[in-house]
Amino acid sequence: MKIAITGAAGFIGRNLVSVLAEQKHTVLAIDNEFRASFESLKAKRNIKKITADVLEQKELNALLKGCDAVYHLAAINGTENFYNIPEKVLEVGLIGTYNVLQSVLNHNIKNFFFASSSEVYNDARKIPTPEDIPCIVPDILNPRFSYGGSKICGELLTINLLRNTDVRYVIFRPHNVYGPEMGFEHVIPQLVMKLASQLSGHNVGSKMKLNIEGNGKQTRSFIFITDAIKAIILSTIGSSYSGVIHIGTEDEITIKLLAKETIKCFGVKADLTFTDSKPGGPNRRCPDTKQLKKLGFKNRTILRTGLNETVSWYKDCLLYTSDAADE
Repeated sequence: MKIAITGAAGFIGRNLVSVLAEQKHTVLAIDNEFRASFESLKAKRNIKKITADVLEQKELNALLKGCDAVYHLAAINGTENFYNIPEKVLEVGLIGTYNVLQSVLNHNIKNFFFASSSEVYNDARKIPTPEDIPCIVPDILNPRFSYGGSKICGELLTINLLRNTDVRYVIFRPHNVYGPEMGFEHVIPQLVMKLASQLSGHNVGSKMKLNIEGNGKQTRSFIFITDAIKAIILSTIGSSYSGVIHIGTEDEITIKLLAKETIKCFGVKADLTFTDSKPGGPNRRCPDTKQLKKLGFKNRTILRTGLNETVSWYKDCLLYTSDAADE
């Protein structure tokens, strides 16, 4: 198959490109590199890296001609971005998604796969959360919901622009995908950075401090990147599934316990302290994954294994950056 992926330089995008290329598909990796880079995406004959913007309709339309499937992952993620540049988050989320869908229709591309988000639920009224729970924006004045709101609009665009066409679509909602090279805006790398910054002055046997935003009782359910990619491919080109589906696990864990597990990866002792959280963050998040399991998906990576690999990568990355700065 000839497959185009927007947002291909991002965390999920890069990994998806690599696996699809390994499966012998021809992959057009499209990204404007606003938040990420193609640098770590290994070159292969069947991968074509293309620097382009989903906001540029004419260029995008030319690129997607002849594709069998399109994965639309382009978005501006990262909680800080939701608060700081909500107008850009919405521009990419709404106009970019509309542009991609128009190109899909223009070229009669048979498969469209939209990366939505668990953010569409905010604080879901049911845990584990099934796919048919209402999507909401609880406060239009809070810029945090620029992202969740844009994903809800993206789902509406997908469903209604493709209604009464022969284009098969899958809307997949990832829940806390983690792993090496996931960026620095998410909870796990932020915990690692806080601990790593104290290592140089740390005395053996003494306790470090780890500051947690919130009271530590908030929960999330994490899925390691390799498992997430398998789940995405299984629910898209790996099956005939159509509709909305969760990408994640039902292994709910508190942020406090996550912090303790991260500390164990460092092999140190640390006291936890807590601060007020920004308004709008959900208290609990855990997907119902019955639909995914029906397709035959089995999660292979337990949190401790994935966390060790992730923490190890970030420690090496931060150490290398520190050493380079000292030269």
